[in-house]
Parts: sequence; C-alpha cells; structure tokens
Amino acid sequence: MVIFSTMFYVTKELTKEKMAELAFEWVNMSPHYGFDSLTWNGEDYYEQKCEKQKFSVIVSDDKKTMAIRLENRDGDILWTNDFTFTESDDRNLLFVRLNRDAMDKESIVPHRFHRPRLMKEILRAGYGAKDNTLQISDKEVLITRQNITLAEDVICGKTKYLLPIVYVTKRFMDSTTILDTEELAKDLAGTAHVLVEESTDITRKLKRRTGGKNPFNGAVHIYYTDKAGNRIIPEEFSESNTFRKEIVESVCKRLSQVKVEDRYTWETIKYQKLLEKNQKYKEENTELAEASEEVLKLKDEEYAQLEEEANELRSKVEYYKDALQKKKDRQTGDIVFACSESEFFEGEIKDMILELLEREKKQMDDDPNQVGWRIYHVLKAILEENAITGKGKILEGDLKDILSRKDRLTPKDKKRLNELGFISKENKHNKLYFHGDGRYMITLGSTPSDGHASNNAASTAVNTIVCRLHKV
Repeated sequence: MVIFSTMFYVTKELTKEKMAELAFEWVNMSPHYGFDSLTWNGEDYYEQKCEKQKFSVIVSDDKKTMAIRLENRDGDILWTNDFTFTESDDRNLLFVRLNRDAMDKESIVPHRFHRPRLMKEILRAGYGAKDNTLQISDKEVLITRQNITLAEDVICGKTKYLLPIVYVTKRFMDSTTILDTEELAKDLAGTAHVLVEESTDITRKLKRRTGGKNPFNGAVHIYYTDKAGNRIIPEEFSESNTFRKEIVESVCKRLSQVKVEDRYTWETIKYQKLLEKNQKYKEENTELAEASEEVLKLKDEEYAQLEEEANELRSKVEYYKDALQKKKDRQTGDIVFACSESEFFEGEIKDMILELLEREKKQMDDDPNQVGWRIYHVLKAILEENAITGKGKILEGDLKDILSRKDRLTPKDKKRLNELGFISKENKHNKLYFHGDGRYMITLGSTPSDGHASNNAASTAVNTIVCRLHKV
C-alpha cells in the first residue's frame, strides 16, 4: 500500500553515479540493515539480500534512468523504499515512493511513518532544483510586499508548479500563527513548498488583488497542481504540533493517491529490463520470437489491468481507513454514531445529543414509575459520564450580545463575528454565513433598529445556528 509519494526536480550535479553513491552510503551506514559492505561496479542489474532486507539497482539500456529499491521487513510489516532517478537534457527528476504492507492479514499495521532517509539526505546536500520560480528545499518562503505577486499568481492559479503549495496566513487578532513554519518546511521538503505571509497587511492586499479568493485569519490553504486544493482551519485549542501534523498528513495522503506515470515505477522499469533482455534473446533465438511476443503482449495487458485495479483498491482502502480513524477520533466512548454533518466546533453534535437526552430524562424525573425503567437508568448513566462542553452556550451568548443591540454594528463587532466563524459570500457584507454554509445565514441590519426588532434578529440567529434546545 502506497503511504508516501513525491516527485521533484534535482540539479545536474546529482548524476546517476552520485545517486548510487548516496544510496549505497545510506544502506552501508545504517545500523538497522544487516548487509556487509555493499559495492557497485556500475552493472545494469544489481541485487543483494540479507536476513531481513533486499537491495536492488536497475539501470535502463539508454543509461538515463536508475531505479533503486530497498525492502525492509520489520516484524510482520514489509517496508519498500523506491527511488527512480531520471536524467534529461534540461533538468533531472527524482521520484520517491514508500510502500507499507502487512506480511499477514492479521498483522497490526502502524499508522505513522518517516519519509525515506535517502530523500532527506539528497535535499540536505542541496540537490533540490528550481520548480518554476521556487527553490526545492527545506526552507519556507516569506511573502512580503516585494514578492506579493508570487502569492497572487499561486492563489489565482496563474502559475504551475510540480509540487503542491502550502500557503500559511496570519491571525487577525495578533498577526501570528500557531504553526512552527520552519519545522513545517522541513517536514514537507521535497513534498511541497511552504509560503508564509509576513503579516495580515499582506492578507488585506491580496483580498483586493485576488477578488477575495485568498485564505485568511490563520487558515492554511493547500494548492495542488490540478487546482483542486483544500483549506485547513486551526481549531480553537489546537497546538502547533497538532496543526502541523494535520497539514503534513493531508499533503502526504493526497499525493499517495495520485496516479503516477508507469515509466517512473519500479515494476515498469524492471519489466522493461526483462523486455530488453528478452529482445536480445529473441534476436539470438528466432524460432521462439513469435510465441514469445504473444506471451509478452498478454502479460503486458494483464499487468496494465492489475495495476489499474490495484490503484482503485489503494484509494478505497485509504478512504475507509481515514473515515474510520476520524470516527474513532470523534468518539471516546463505547457508542459510535454515523453522521454526514461536519462539526463547526468541537463537541457541537455531541452536545446536541446530550441536551436531547437531558430533556428526555427531566420529563421522567418526577414520575416514580419511570425512574425505575431501564431507559431512565441508561439516560442517567450517559449524562453522568459525558459532560457537555458548553461551547454552544458561549456562541449563543456572544450572538445575543452582538445582534440584540439597537445601535449599528461596529467594526469590532463584525470582527468578532468573523472570529466566531461567520464569513460573507459574493461580497454581500450584510449577510454572513456560519462557516460558509449557505443553510445558516444571518442578516446584519444596514440601519439602526428598535430594541424589539434587534432581539428578534438575535433570537432567529441563535435558533438557526446554535445547536441548543429551549428548556421545557
């Protein structure tokens, strides 16, 4: 199963010979591998095995492609590191893939992984080349007034890059981010470029230059080469490492599911090598040429079909694993509920369910017959063992405080509404949508209104948006 995949440009200084030197040094110097000192004499096909590892090198007949594979068995898990180095006239390319497979169907597969060490060493040695206008490295790029056009082009899709772009904004409240962006750039070296706004002043300028397409207020937007990106917003109590891990996992998960051209994969390169050997054999054995060609044609079709089916299965497995993990993360008890609605803040849906149960229990409290029923005991146990976070009540209080005022809303009030998750759409500044969802809208008065109307507006907003029930 593919768990990590990336492709990036490398400098001309990284030749096949240098690539092989770094690969053999990686294997020979590691205390975790059981090989004796390995050496390579430039042969087109090289393979060595020990108790738990197998190391292989293949060079194409035209000498432009080198494929390196290390298989490492760790308990019941097989880790496969693949590197495909391709030389061309203008620039060289490195494809990296990490596979993780269980040797037994009952094996426990670890969730975490580390990027291949050889990839890190290549970038640390400065072999990362230019990707359009951006240098491939483990350093972040700061967006200032001087290079703001770079950010505008990324956000509006005017420039194309081989690697994804991770764009980090600053929070309006203090013009900072909880992210350690230097560490984020190291985590994503060779996987994505990290662009960081210098301040919220850049955010405001980009809003005008991009027509409001730009991310803002601490959000991180990931722009992929196919323009289908996603925006990640830190939760209220997120920590730096937690938020950084979420971003890295999002990028790696997406790239691991991207279909890669067959000419870069280890299986295809090895298969081509066998075809080349077979061609030589056919030239020496003309009697078997026709039969051999038919067999290879059938095998080629079979391989293409199997590869397509394997890619579909990988995507499905990752999707269901991700869904299961998210469900486990949300639920902490023995009861798991499926719900297609996403939470707008932590504990929103759980609190709603608990308030429904609290309401039902209160109706039974004064009935001596019902307090002896099984349903009463279950409701009581659930409510005693699960606390309501109360974030909905806090949101309700803030909404009432802001919307029930008779005077016109101040810029400070509107900023607070933005912090609570309300955003405008299509430049309609008098209409705000909760977390951008068109079903949940509040209308801001354009002129001062009487106290009764203001209270009604506040009540309507609370009833529409806040998942809390009226007391019975």
